[in-house]
Amino acid sequence: MYGLAYVLVPRQFDSLQSELDRTLAAFKRGGKDDFPREKLGFDDATAWLLRLHQSRFRYNPDRTLSWLAADVSYDLSLTKLTEHLTACRLDHFEGTFAELEPDFDAFVRRFTRYEERDTETGRYGRWLNPLGYWDWWELGGRFNGVITGEPRAAGLEQAISSGPSTGRAIMGNLSTALGADGSSEAAEIEANVELVETLITDRDVRRTRPTALVLPLGCCADEHRWFDRVEWHEIKPGTRTFLGAPDDADFKTMIRAAYERFSDHAAAGIAYHF
Repeated sequence: MYGLAYVLVPRQFDSLQSELDRTLAAFKRGGKDDFPREKLGFDDATAWLLRLHQSRFRYNPDRTLSWLAADVSYDLSLTKLTEHLTACRLDHFEGTFAELEPDFDAFVRRFTRYEERDTETGRYGRWLNPLGYWDWWELGGRFNGVITGEPRAAGLEQAISSGPSTGRAIMGNLSTALGADGSSEAAEIEANVELVETLITDRDVRRTRPTALVLPLGCCADEHRWFDRVEWHEIKPGTRTFLGAPDDADFKTMIRAAYERFSDHAAAGIAYHF
């Protein structure tokens, strides 16, 4: 999925790339290869896998699954299931995974992406950055010019970004096919950076409300600097407290509070994938 984040940065900067790198670094999705152990939290999948083990489904001749209850397929490997049923010479099946493999640990190894329990917790799951919100980002991107109220086609390759990405490469190829022009760093900045005080006062320019807002680096704890309107995310109480917002403040109110608090800053509009 893709979102639009407004990232608050100082008005004066030597390098917007560096400012965005530093401001967004804490929110990268990743694990032990990206962060020190003390920055990670255990994402426990055991209860979900137990539910999957008991879930009833129908495997169809066209190699698709029909869930007979809620879809709980997130950790399932359809390829492994297909290989197993093919080996059993079955082109269809209706039942539960527990019927195919009664032993829970064997089921996890055979039909999911997990191969063993975590040695530290004794549970199934992964050690991940609990503040992870993005896989990659780029200045403007598919939201090029939105923050300044002048949407425009994105360049073939954005000069300011989190780095190489397969997803961005695919989007770049699509842009090429559609005839988009190249982009320079100066043009990107002009199109995608706006003064916060302008965002507050200029009501004549039609702007898209962002998916997320990121507070300046160092203004408070990292865990309170990102808030968004993604339905399965909750705005942290510490963020509301820092911005002086009521406990029941909605996303629009929170943005307004952030703008008022940091009216002397600039905001950079980035497209991010999550």
